[in-house]
Amino acid sequence: MKSLFKYVLYSIIIVTIILSSLNIFRLHPEAQFAFIFPGIFLFAFSEIMDDTFRQGSRGRMHFLRGR
Repeated sequence: MKSLFKYVLYSIIIVTIILSSLNIFRLHPEAQFAFIFPGIFLFAFSEIMDDTFRQGSRGRMHFLRGR
């Protein structure tokens, strides 16, 4: 249940970052906004993927051993 909550939270964060970066890019097409928000998105995505692989590999191995 805890991992499901994390994945839902991560999904909401990713969608929010994408929508806000698209909105800001459309309304303020200055160069700093074009590069700052995608950079924030990439940083958040890499943190989420690192956390997923760290936690996911142990969880999958435990699940497979339990069968």
